[in-house]
Amino acid sequence: MPDHTSITNDEDEILTLVTDLLNHWLQVMSVFDQAQLQMAGNPALAEALQPHAASLNTAHQALTAASTAEGATKELLDGAEYSLWACDGMARHKEGFGPVMKALRAHCRAQEACFPLAQFMSPVSRYFLDKAASGDEQTLADIEAKSSDPNCGLFHMDNDRGSRGGFTTFIPERMLHNPPLVMALHGGNGHGADFIWSWVREARSRGFIVIAPTSSGDTWSMLDDNDADLPVLLTLVEQIGSRFDVDPAHVLLTGMSDGGTYSLLAGLRENSPFTHLAPFSGVFHPDIMMSGNLQYAAKKPVHLVHGTHDWMFPVDAAHMTNETLVSAGADVTLRIIDGLSHAYARSQNQALLAWFDPRLAAST
Repeated sequence: MPDHTSITNDEDEILTLVTDLLNHWLQVMSVFDQAQLQMAGNPALAEALQPHAASLNTAHQALTAASTAEGATKELLDGAEYSLWACDGMARHKEGFGPVMKALRAHCRAQEACFPLAQFMSPVSRYFLDKAASGDEQTLADIEAKSSDPNCGLFHMDNDRGSRGGFTTFIPERMLHNPPLVMALHGGNGHGADFIWSWVREARSRGFIVIAPTSSGDTWSMLDDNDADLPVLLTLVEQIGSRFDVDPAHVLLTGMSDGGTYSLLAGLRENSPFTHLAPFSGVFHPDIMMSGNLQYAAKKPVHLVHGTHDWMFPVDAAHMTNETLVSAGADVTLRIIDGLSHAYARSQNQALLAWFDPRLAAST
């Protein structure tokens, strides 16, 4: 006969190891997220992560040795492994930009690996919410009630990491009536399946839809006469807009670096469906002027975000863009972030959303 006491003890041990690994994973993720929000430098982040990475590694090894990696256990182990890669990349920041970029992408993939756990693990669900939503019991109950809805969550359409030209979208469990739509464009050599994680927490907390397309090439169509990307973006707005009854007065096109530059190039067009534009760390593309499309900047709400320490596009580029758009009649908000390098300023998402649609202002 089976020893039921032994089985129970084994299950208890696995549960203890899962809980331990989950807690260490959440701690590492929190340190990483807070450093990004506070614009901590790479050396400071590497130092802050070091002790937590060691604990995460120990917990990861313990669960790996004690269990079969399948189901939820595998998702947690995979997420923890990506987080360890992110910690390792940050620890090697002195080697240059490459390890840091790999660390940032690993951090995105750690979130993707563990996001399915939010359906039945309350701590994970709370992690993927902002502070106000994670502390609101009604919000948590509403999300839990919809957690198994197949029409909600994260969807990849022809957008695995080895492909180009697809998109990833997030449909929140608690969606506003006539929801706003945010389309977020990655930087050069980026991928929509990674960049979506700059927005999932906000979208899930406040009830808007976010789409993160992937450019057809290594970056967006800014150098070729044949723009392969714009038709895809326009089709996505039309399809998602009609399916979910999106508010046509609140369709935001935003992006980082090349994605920010392209948001202006693609958004300043005749009859553009994009009602608001928000380039982060981008520049003003000369084709906007040469094509005559600058005329479509008149009365267009534009939210510019740029860092004083941007090493790729110096901050003077933001002031030049601001002056050009204002002269054309655009309604420009310019935010210069002291100390920010060429990095996505996620700390500005809150102000951007409140500017974009008052319904998305954070609860206090």
